[in-house]
Amino acid sequence: MNAQTQLNIFIAMFRANILGYGGGPPTIPLVHKEVVDKYKWMSDEEFSDAVALGNTLPGPIITKLCGYIGYQIGGTLGLINAIIAAIMPTAILTIILVGTLSSFRDIPFVQGMTYAIAPVVGVLLIIMTYNFLKQSNKKSRVSRNGTLNIH
Repeated sequence: MNAQTQLNIFIAMFRANILGYGGGPPTIPLVHKEVVDKYKWMSDEEFSDAVALGNTLPGPIITKLCGYIGYQIGGTLGLINAIIAAIMPTAILTIILVGTLSSFRDIPFVQGMTYAIAPVVGVLLIIMTYNFLKQSNKKSRVSRNGTLNIH
C-alpha cells in the first residue's frame, strides 16, 4: 500500500481526534471535513452510510468510523493506522493529565477536586438517566389494549 496514503490516513484521523472535544459525536464533523472535503476519499452519501453503520454497532462511534474509513482507503493496514490515530490523542492527554495530577496530588485543593469527581459524575449519570426515561416515556405509550404506540 502507498506510504503517502497511510500517512494521510494517520494525519486526517489524528487531526480530527486531537481537535475534537467531547467524544465521538462532536468529532464526526471534523472527520467528515478531512475525509470528504480535504482528501475526497468518500462522498457525502458514503460518509453518511459509514456513520449509520458505526451507530448500529456497539462501542465508541469515532473508533468504528475511523477504522471503517481507514479500511476502505488503505486496507487492513489503513484500519490499524486509523484506529491508532483515533485513540492516540486521548491516550497522550490521559498520560499528561495523570502525570500532572500525580505531581500535585498532595495539594489540598487538588485532593478536594479528585474527591469531588465521583459524586459529580454520579449526579450527571442520574440526571442523564432521568432525562432519558422522561423522553422515552413521552415517545412511547402502551394503549389499553396492550399495543405499543410510538409518537
